[in-house]
Amino acid sequence: MVTTLSAVAILAGIALPRFDNRRVQIIAAQRLVIANLRLARTNAITKSVHFQVSFPTASQIRVARMQESPPGSGAWQIDSSNVQTTTLPKVTQIQSSEVGISFEFNSRGMAVNLTAPQQIDARDTFGVMKSLQVWPSGQVNEL
Repeated sequence: MVTTLSAVAILAGIALPRFDNRRVQIIAAQRLVIANLRLARTNAITKSVHFQVSFPTASQIRVARMQESPPGSGAWQIDSSNVQTTTLPKVTQIQSSEVGISFEFNSRGMAVNLTAPQQIDARDTFGVMKSLQVWPSGQVNEL
């Protein structure tokens, strides 16, 4: 009986795929980018101001509230007193070609100056990639 249970346990250990916590980080990175984009859009709508999400480095997401300067001019600038930077999980980063891009959401939730869907790709050290899209309507979808 003990021998049979031992054999079953060994076979189960071999047959079941190994769980590597580092692999979960790419999903966390994708969801973190999506969450920051959606939060900025929601804040833009509820607070009636523009918000910007940018990627200053391959491992950082920056969300900034914007202010109209001068008031009534329609010109929006980053309010440097209201900027939040988030770091992606250590084994992940966005594609280097996407570093420096930014998305600005207006008070209706629309992405300013975006005429076609923009794709953002995140990759981990294993080469696994997760993507998402930002639409001109302001919607953010995972791919």
